[in-house]
Amino acid sequence: MTLTVLFDLDDTLLDTNMEEFFPAYFDRLGQAFSSLVEPSRLIRQIEIAVQQMNANRDPGRLLADIFSDYFYPALGLDEEKCKGIIETFYRQEFPKLRGVTRQKPEAKDLVDWCKAQNMTLAIATNPLFPEPATQQRIEWAELDPDDFVFFSTYNNFHFTKPNPSYYAECLGRLGWPEQPAVMVGDNLSHDLLPVQKFGYPTFWVNPENEGPNQPQGTLAEVQPWLEALMADDHDHLNTNFEVSREIMRATPAVLDSWLRINPEATLRDKPSLAEWSPVEIFWHLAEIENKVHLPQWQSLLSDHNVPLIAPDTSQWADDLDYQSRDPLEAQTLFLESRKSSIAYIDELSMRGLSGSSVQHTVFGPMKIEELIAFSVKHDRIHLRQCSQLLAHL
Repeated sequence: MTLTVLFDLDDTLLDTNMEEFFPAYFDRLGQAFSSLVEPSRLIRQIEIAVQQMNANRDPGRLLADIFSDYFYPALGLDEEKCKGIIETFYRQEFPKLRGVTRQKPEAKDLVDWCKAQNMTLAIATNPLFPEPATQQRIEWAELDPDDFVFFSTYNNFHFTKPNPSYYAECLGRLGWPEQPAVMVGDNLSHDLLPVQKFGYPTFWVNPENEGPNQPQGTLAEVQPWLEALMADDHDHLNTNFEVSREIMRATPAVLDSWLRINPEATLRDKPSLAEWSPVEIFWHLAEIENKVHLPQWQSLLSDHNVPLIAPDTSQWADDLDYQSRDPLEAQTLFLESRKSSIAYIDELSMRGLSGSSVQHTVFGPMKIEELIAFSVKHDRIHLRQCSQLLAHL
């Protein structure tokens, strides 16, 4: 059995030496902008913008957009006019920071071994940097960015660590793989504890080997740990309320990313007449959320003793002609409907109703939390379907 492995980057695959790296980074960045703004003011505004990125819970807002909103206007800067400065900085100045970091030779050995085992790999680093900064740090670790399905940056993610929605977004971008997922990182609170909430195994890259009783050690000790896990074919994913809510929040973020990076022609491509295209999956998720799931949460808040009647959705794709409709409209409908759904299920939880029983015309008697878990399973099935389609188009 193979695995999906999420790797942290800084101080996991690369000895980034944060105590020296960040002062040197801010010093050079301040110099790059010194003709426009005083360096200390620039750094303070970066900190404010990062705080806002960390606080984001909106799956429709890309981190880069949040950063821009809280950075440029406050400093009286024109974002378009600053692009040249930023591009020059990451092309000419940022590479000079490589000398502050140190390569970990065992990182390449581990990644090469994982590739030989046909594992699915992703760099799950805190997405606070733009793409060029993260790509360069991967290369400083003597790794090939193309060996990873993605590496998270503020250009392509909506949530940050340690928000569990960040990890749900990572796994959604991977199409919610059927094989077990694991996390390898150096930070207990940012890398490991959030992933453990999902029920997935984690390895703490901790050279001192001192801390909570859990798998830990040097990066060289990750391989035997992974070898042992490969013999375990169980699905570790928890389906409790907190995990379900974070997956629900992350699903529209995943669709938003796919919508941004794939041309419309790709989203409309159908492998065969019998299969849905990505745009049909987008519309299916949107219509189900808007016309089935959202009304059921509203109904349960009004009276959870009233039976839930499920409409027949089997012909919606053809009858409503999903294939010819606008994928952006589907994403907008899904996003707004899903945000309302989350608000309603939060209210159900606050009222202590998530464990209450309901009668469903299709599933029979079940608890509300089981109904929520079913909604999440529906997300995962169709994200996996869409991911597989996009991978082959």
